[in-house]
Amino acid sequence: MTFNRSRVLMFMVLLVGTLAAVGSGSPASAAPGAPAAPQGVGDASCSAPAPHGFSDVPTNYFANTAIAWLVEAGITTGTTPTTFSPNNQVTRAEMAVFLHRNAGEPAPAGPHNFTDVPTDYFANTAIAWLVEAGITTGTTPTTFSPNDQVNRAQMAVFLHRNAGEPAPAGPHNFTDVPTNYFANTAIAWLVEAGITTGTTPTTFSPNDQVNRAQMAVFLWRNTCARGLDSPTLSLAAGGRHTCAVRDDATVDCWGWNTSGELGDGTTTQRNTPTPVIGLTDVTAITTGDHHSCALISNGTAKCWGTNADGELGDGTTTQRLTPTAVTGLTNATAITAGTNHTCALINNGTAKCWGWNDSGRLGDGTTTKRLTPTAVTGLTNATAITAGGTHTCALLANRTVTCWGNNAYGQIAQNTNVPRRTPTLVAGLSNVAAITAGDTHTCALTVGRTATCWGGNFAGELGDGTTTQRNVPTAVTGLTNATAITAGDYHTCATTNGTAKCWGWNDSGQLGDGTTTQRTVPTAVTGLTEVTAITAGTSHTCATTIDTAKCWGRNSEGQLGNGTTNDRTTP
Repeated sequence: MTFNRSRVLMFMVLLVGTLAAVGSGSPASAAPGAPAAPQGVGDASCSAPAPHGFSDVPTNYFANTAIAWLVEAGITTGTTPTTFSPNNQVTRAEMAVFLHRNAGEPAPAGPHNFTDVPTDYFANTAIAWLVEAGITTGTTPTTFSPNDQVNRAQMAVFLHRNAGEPAPAGPHNFTDVPTNYFANTAIAWLVEAGITTGTTPTTFSPNDQVNRAQMAVFLWRNTCARGLDSPTLSLAAGGRHTCAVRDDATVDCWGWNTSGELGDGTTTQRNTPTPVIGLTDVTAITTGDHHSCALISNGTAKCWGTNADGELGDGTTTQRLTPTAVTGLTNATAITAGTNHTCALINNGTAKCWGWNDSGRLGDGTTTKRLTPTAVTGLTNATAITAGGTHTCALLANRTVTCWGNNAYGQIAQNTNVPRRTPTLVAGLSNVAAITAGDTHTCALTVGRTATCWGGNFAGELGDGTTTQRNVPTAVTGLTNATAITAGDYHTCATTNGTAKCWGWNDSGQLGDGTTTQRTVPTAVTGLTEVTAITAGTSHTCATTIDTAKCWGRNSEGQLGNGTTNDRTTP
């Protein structure tokens, strides 16, 4: 069987349920007033959120970025429009609301049994969900004690349970937390995950109460899966190259470079990370088959590499060896590259696309190639976007999905194989937290931490145990506690409990299980732990952990970045 490996995906790293944290910050107007609808945790920028506007949180405050992220994610609006009240203590009710919003506000199956939480209480639904999710059972079987304040030990347990209670690799070094203490394991995990270092190197201060600023930092670090001193590395695997955003908001790329997709001013292949020329203030990166694009903190974007179909969006079809501004693009919040088209999400919930447009992959109602950003017809309230080989999909604020473009393999899930030139709702799909598009398939991660896929299934990339094409969403077999998902050309990977699983085509070892055996169900990536993000390219895969990046699969062009051109079947 011959596969057309002519595409790549931007990675979709929407942490869906690893997201808890109990520690600081009260819910968006927890007690006082109804909050605004959440924008979506995965849509907030971990490293460069929009300014919060609170007069009591200066820009040099330790929790400034975390608080801005909390607001952008729709988890809180502050205690007033201009104050956050960072020193206010956090109650159990407020903590419940924070966690519930951070998880996307899933609806509980039924009510709780607490007599001290009336049905019209601001945190009623959040508390019912918290109990149903197994994060707490209350202070007694019939009381929740919503006004009790949360201490650091309790915060650690809430976070640990909400993350699925992963086992820490080893003990902590805190003298004030004995091994038989109720929060001992949770605290060891919290430190290992980089969420806290304690109040001193040898003390955790478990009984200290948590304030809103501290809670903001705990949530931010936990959800964004970042280390203590630097933001999470943003990584994108392309056709045969890879790019990463560094802590200083510059970009490195490596691998194939015949079209200038590495942005270093040459067409020389690189097998180690090489700086992209003149690129700063980057918040996100995406890679296509032979082009790359970066989102800039001011809402603009720059692209480089091949441009035969206008995929760079600069109004020409001229190849660029260094970053070139996308014409007329402003207020962009996310960017994604397909094989030879590119799309950006705009801060008002709309989107714009440019490049090749066969089958209507740009969503403007035509099949006309566009050399500059063109509005996607009728798209509103979008919170995420992903470009596949010849199709595109968007996640909407109500957690449904709409797709457009090529549908020859059912990749836009219309229960037909008819292409669509404008966004068309995927039927029967709800409670979606993240989406990712492959060459001929698409996958969605649910709020419940499961996944569903549809489209081409040549090599088992849908993960349902078959190689049968599906034109409606189909559950991925045996995948639970998933927190992120990414689709390559003909393979798919997901993170779960700090590890990763992959399935589909494996000719170059892109599944990372130590073999080149095709898998039709999720299979563990060998030896990979503390995963914070994952991205799948044509036939290679990369992941970030708390402090490093690892890649595996095809390496003939140096796309693994390890200084060789040898394929690797494990990270």
